[in-house]
Amino acid sequence: MKISCIPRDMTGSRVSNRLRNEDIVPAVLYGKNKTPENISISRKEIDKVIKTLGENAIIELSLSGKETDAIIKEVQRDPLKGWVMHLDLYQISKDQKLQVSVPVLLLNTDSVPQDGALVRQLDEIYLECAANIIPRNIEVDVANLTIGNSISIKDITFAEGVTVLEDDDAVIVSLSAARVVEEDEDDDAGDDEEKEPVLIGSDDDQ
Repeated sequence: MKISCIPRDMTGSRVSNRLRNEDIVPAVLYGKNKTPENISISRKEIDKVIKTLGENAIIELSLSGKETDAIIKEVQRDPLKGWVMHLDLYQISKDQKLQVSVPVLLLNTDSVPQDGALVRQLDEIYLECAANIIPRNIEVDVANLTIGNSISIKDITFAEGVTVLEDDDAVIVSLSAARVVEEDEDDDAGDDEEKEPVLIGSDDDQ
């Protein structure tokens, strides 16, 4: 995806805050044998890139009349509003091999037995591949996962050209029996009053 950016001569928190108030994201572009360069990018454009391609997206930057490819290396967000506050971009060639962390996406979580609790062990998987085949996420289907079992790296099929930099036996997600915790008795409640169990690992506890 191609986006335009402009050089940014002035730096500092005051300048960055002014840019953000104008819906412009300050960023830095660096790379092998490249002097880091401060640039500015439209928030609307970068939001579109991340929403469409994810945070490992390759961007075609148009900068000072020249085209260059870059990958998003780091996204800093406002902790309250979630806005993109700053970007680190790494200049690449599309066939260049990179080592990146790719998010895990669990599929069919609604099919998990009600008496089970999904325990996610890995949020991301570290891998190496050419820049142009970096997956947006690693899909892990838990539809057939039964209580007491797990899905590991070795159970996932990765695309050709992708090298996983994790232990084959590393557990991505497991399904445990949900623990039931009885609520403390209320001094004002009668002995015959029924109490609902609290499930550890339910959505409310994550």
